[in-house]
Amino acid sequence: MDTRSESSPNPLIAPAELAWRGDQPFSRRFEDIYHAADGAAEVHRVFLAPTGFGALCARRAAATPARRVLVGELGFGSGLNFVVAAEACLRTGCRLHFISFEAAPIGPDDFHGLARRRRAQLPLYHELDENYPPLIRGWHRRVLADGQITLSLFWGDAATGLADIADRQRTPLDIWFLDGFAPDRNPQMWEPTLLQRIASLSAPGTRVGTFTAAGRVRRGLAAAGFEMTRVDQRPHKRESLAGTLSEGVGLRSAPRPPDSVRVAGAGLAGASVARHLAEAGVDVAVADPGLNARAPQGPYLPASRIDTTVLHSRLLADGSTAAALRCHGFLYAASFLRRFNEVRRTGVLQLPDGTQQIQRLLGIADTYQTSGDWLRVVDAQMAAELTGWPIDTLGLWFPDGGLVDTPALCRALLDHPRITTAAEAVCSHPSATPLVLACGPACHQFESARYLEIAPVHGQLDLVATARLPAAPMVGNGYLAPTGSLLAAGATYEHRPWHPEQATQRNLAQLGARDYQWRRRIRGTRSVSSDRLPVAGYLYGPDALPLAGKLVSTGHGSMGTVTSHVAGAVIAAMLTGDFAPLTRDLEAAMSPLRFRERQARRGFRHGARP
Repeated sequence: MDTRSESSPNPLIAPAELAWRGDQPFSRRFEDIYHAADGAAEVHRVFLAPTGFGALCARRAAATPARRVLVGELGFGSGLNFVVAAEACLRTGCRLHFISFEAAPIGPDDFHGLARRRRAQLPLYHELDENYPPLIRGWHRRVLADGQITLSLFWGDAATGLADIADRQRTPLDIWFLDGFAPDRNPQMWEPTLLQRIASLSAPGTRVGTFTAAGRVRRGLAAAGFEMTRVDQRPHKRESLAGTLSEGVGLRSAPRPPDSVRVAGAGLAGASVARHLAEAGVDVAVADPGLNARAPQGPYLPASRIDTTVLHSRLLADGSTAAALRCHGFLYAASFLRRFNEVRRTGVLQLPDGTQQIQRLLGIADTYQTSGDWLRVVDAQMAAELTGWPIDTLGLWFPDGGLVDTPALCRALLDHPRITTAAEAVCSHPSATPLVLACGPACHQFESARYLEIAPVHGQLDLVATARLPAAPMVGNGYLAPTGSLLAAGATYEHRPWHPEQATQRNLAQLGARDYQWRRRIRGTRSVSSDRLPVAGYLYGPDALPLAGKLVSTGHGSMGTVTSHVAGAVIAAMLTGDFAPLTRDLEAAMSPLRFRERQARRGFRHGARP
């Protein structure tokens, strides 16, 4: 069994060995086809019909509000089961969360070719192809169809993935599709302990369907608590299996999601929490005193946030938890934000600087570059062509990165029928539950969050006019980014506020001898944690027990454009009964509990108070 996590020194997973037999994908490793020639029809007769999927979708769609269907799958393969099930949900109007495990994922290049063959008949393949994860171990959550379809993919051993969510997925699954290769070719997929784990994530009445009718599979599922029947599949094959989990087995009941949640803060952290909750069917009230604020005009323009930011992650290649969080956070944000026009997907070029020398950039490329086309090394000539800017060194090119109009993105995230906003102080309703604090350093105004080791870090962005703008932002020792007709140069990182002129001098040094005309500056404040990792999840009391209905998303620092979105997904999952879209070690690394544990050893530091 493969027990490595995505935060191991080698985070990559080996791809499937894909071949084609006519129009059928074929696994060289398992010497078997992924599906029959009439693939979509096979999905209906083997999985959807025997498990009552269509009837369940209709019932959930008719509920007020519409409820989701929760499906688990062993063997994502070509994604056919997912796409057929998701399109059925789209037709009926119910929401779907599809959780799938794959030990040998089809590589991104092969999947692009497969999706091109399939998308005319099954249009959702186009969106799945655009959001297909690279070959990196761990969880990859994708939100599709404007929030109606959620896909959670685990790249790695199924037993490892199932164990990872064993006590984190509190809502039982409705249906399981068991679609691994035949037991004689892939025995690990059908081990009794794995089938027992499936039952433990289910509830009485959960349905299961499987292509294979092997006796060992039928007996294993029966031993796990499923009442199994044979399904006649002639003339296509002799039979398949379907079953229902018996009473007294599995999870007893699903936790009830809250009817409403209050969020303190309407910046990226709060807006992303609100959007994730709203798309999960929860009403959200967002409070922020700055919602109606109007900034004065003039050369000095104060702001509660820096307006122009860059979607990009400064990756690490050291196999650390921080490295895994930066990688998975960026991949999640790049996919989640794809549907918002307030993020311009220009690509981002990362250049060497004082902390990311050329050898370190090459080390990052060696770690991740073969996982997919989301990152690659470019020489100076290609870098100059991509950015339209003179470049004299190699760099890392992130094609899914881009420019973010931060205030506009916040407004777009909050533009949802389940979200209301009010220009109120963040402390106006300290007793409201559930309450999510997403107000940066102001989280310390709440007694339950005073123990958090967070502090404000100030920053400044300068806007200049130049004869020529780059086509894409460049990050290195600061960043340069086109914004409208101006060029943004920034952003400073000030633990104690600098004089604005000093910050301007620092920002404009990136322009060298290039001609420009200074226009104005924007100042803002970030919240940074003592260990530079984001803070997301339940708040904890002095007894190290979680505080019911009290959560937080803060400490995102200069990575807020990236980490605020995976933090929003983590909090929404916690409140609605799902597992977070990260392995448990990465979820724990973000948890506010880490500060209580450290303070028990060495007391309060870094601005924290009892």
